[in-house]
Amino acid sequence: MKPISSLLNGGTKKNPEYSVHFSDGITLFMATRNDKLEYVSMLSTGLDSYYLKHMKWPTGKNLQTRIKLAEQYITKNKKNNRYRKKFKDEHSE
Repeated sequence: MKPISSLLNGGTKKNPEYSVHFSDGITLFMATRNDKLEYVSMLSTGLDSYYLKHMKWPTGKNLQTRIKLAEQYITKNKKNNRYRKKFKDEHSE
């Protein structure tokens, strides 16, 4: 289980939303609120995903580890300027 990619999924310039995809087929959705990333929801993708193997969603320590890894991955990519997108609340000049 490691983050393999992430996307900017909308929101606003001040409060963007992200999705982080993990190697075991789980995708976490994270939103920025009050300058802090928060877990919103989860999605299972692929035929060999964690959910289909174990027939349950990650919870407890497993979920907390994923949230921490997702926060680190998003922060690292922000510093590397990977999220370039105009938001609806931005005015084009």
